[in-house]
Amino acid sequence: MTSGAGSVSLGDGAVALRDRLRAGELTCVAAAEAFLAAVGEDELRAWAAIDSAVLLQRAAALDRLGESERAALPLYGVPVGIKDNFDTVDLPTAYGSPIYAGHRPARDARAVGLLREAGALVAGKTKLSEFAWMFATDTLNPLDRARTPGGSSSGSAAAVAAGMVPIATGTQTAGSINRPASYCAVVGYKPTFGTFPRDGVKLLAHSLDTVGLFARSVADLRLVANVMAPGLLGPGAGAPDVPRIALMRTPNWPRVEPAAQAAIETVAAAAGRAGAQVEEIEPTAGFPELVAAQTTIQWAEAAANLAPELADSPGLLSDEVRAALKEGAAMPAERYADAKRAAAELGPQLAALLDGFDGVLTPSASGVPPPGLYFTGDPLFCRVETLIGAPSVSVPLAWTAERLPAGLQLIGAPSSDARTLACAEWLLERLGREAPAHQ
Repeated sequence: MTSGAGSVSLGDGAVALRDRLRAGELTCVAAAEAFLAAVGEDELRAWAAIDSAVLLQRAAALDRLGESERAALPLYGVPVGIKDNFDTVDLPTAYGSPIYAGHRPARDARAVGLLREAGALVAGKTKLSEFAWMFATDTLNPLDRARTPGGSSSGSAAAVAAGMVPIATGTQTAGSINRPASYCAVVGYKPTFGTFPRDGVKLLAHSLDTVGLFARSVADLRLVANVMAPGLLGPGAGAPDVPRIALMRTPNWPRVEPAAQAAIETVAAAAGRAGAQVEEIEPTAGFPELVAAQTTIQWAEAAANLAPELADSPGLLSDEVRAALKEGAAMPAERYADAKRAAAELGPQLAALLDGFDGVLTPSASGVPPPGLYFTGDPLFCRVETLIGAPSVSVPLAWTAERLPAGLQLIGAPSSDARTLACAEWLLERLGREAPAHQ
């Protein structure tokens, strides 16, 4: 029997929804219908492509599976939003650019294939900044529609924040997961570089681009992470009774808005009162050089990866991206080589410092979401952990007196994803999440 869409709450999370679907309390068609109802006319402008007919057909096919088949699918019937730089065989993939309007890939990106194999419903494609870079899309922030949702994974962050889907994919080259997750007050997870497959993802900078996830809980992230990278978060990965947490302001702390500084310091103090061992640390020498190296590598590699688009369709590129590609192409090879050398020499020192803690609190943005839609925020505060390939989790715990989210993330050493996620979950459970009602 098909349950009505009104009985389905996609905001309850992937684990809860999957369990209800497996138990037969709901049908996959009902979940699909709930998604379509939640999107409605897409007032948030979060979606680049949705095919309701295909979605309902796939949901009906899942409903026809037997009990044992359902039990074997860890994401059975869960609607997932896919950032529109992931190839999808049944939906157009435009990479946020008019150059690829109507483009139909021949096959799914590997990450999309893994989600489908696990029983997930590909709900639709979420909007992103042009080629996952700097030119903003028109997506609105569910917390405050007059403010940016961040970029480049704007549609994914907004869709999860608004309860349209419990899970969405993203990518990060500098701060494209952690910043929009912070601005939309959801949990964003950028894993260790190379953890999730990126075959079939349009690359911007091959040394940096990392596939990640948006959700409303660490439990949901863990569920999907074990599909995307089996064995990544094995048994015994829970946070210790007394987690060791650091606050790392970084040399860029003066560029954080005072209200956001106070909100972040409040979280660190609250973690100590909740039972964590909290201390302040300074980053290792060479931190500014790592920031500069990430910027250089991103611009040089973006120019190389998007050279065909610049050569063949310059008029269909935004002025911002076109100028950036020309600047990146003109960058001396020695400057790029120096940046790679700085990353190789200085990165391990910072990674060793991070490895001494279960998680390190640090800003993910310069403050609250900026007003307007044109500027998606400064990725400055995410550049270094992306460069060294470290895992980072945006935690929606820091709030200003105006009830706006202040950018805060928890980072760990490369390959410490299980420990970092467990520490993030400890913080969210102990400190509580006081997100305001969505508008």
